[in-house]
Amino acid sequence: MQGLVQSVFDKLLPPACPTYTGLLPLITTLLQDRSCFRAALSKGLGLGIVAAAGLIKLPQIVSIVTSRSSAGLSKTTFLVETFGHTYNLAAHVRQGYPPSTYGDFAALLVQNYVLLVLIYAYSGQPALGVSIVVGAVSLLGGMCNSGFPLGLLQTLTAGNVVLVFASRLPQALANYRAGSTGTLSAVTCVGMWLGATARIFTTLTEVDDPSILAGYVAAAVLNGIIAGQVLYYRGIKSRRGTQPSPAKKVQ
Repeated sequence: MQGLVQSVFDKLLPPACPTYTGLLPLITTLLQDRSCFRAALSKGLGLGIVAAAGLIKLPQIVSIVTSRSSAGLSKTTFLVETFGHTYNLAAHVRQGYPPSTYGDFAALLVQNYVLLVLIYAYSGQPALGVSIVVGAVSLLGGMCNSGFPLGLLQTLTAGNVVLVFASRLPQALANYRAGSTGTLSAVTCVGMWLGATARIFTTLTEVDDPSILAGYVAAAVLNGIIAGQVLYYRGIKSRRGTQPSPAKKVQ
């Protein structure tokens, strides 16, 4: 049992930390060695983000299915976001980065596939939604293949900031113009903002790529705006719902 625990910790601990020899020595090292503490914190955050990513869009899926509507959701946002997750996942895999830095892309992609099918189904285009998802899965497989130019993936990641704006800005503008966020899930939107914010730290610690970092900074800003809109417009709706109706005039 002790050997199994040591094996697990040795795989989880970042290179900046010494080999695991016990819980107490590990805690002591974390408290005394700043580089080990920073690396371990980044690793822990990364694994936490990956775990949370597997659940973060479930409230949005439930919201659509429950209301039987995709009102307020921008197709452009989900299409561009799916493309971005696809090439970013492929780039991380091809360049050998730790799974803790990109596992959330895989989890988010699976949920986006479900969301795209639902969005197009409730828009009266179910076949188109399925076709788009099949194409997206095929594209991911092609990009992860060694035959796909790695240089092209790196070029795409260099444009992460542009892609973030292209994916999130249409949703933010749609919310502003409608004065509502429709069936957008507050839990999902706030979670996406927190995840992007945490990824800034993990990227600074574990990934030496300014373009990926810039993408997360942009994502944190745009996701923060959308999360703020959800809370703001829901607050207005809630206040309107609690206002008493005007009294009828006596004839």
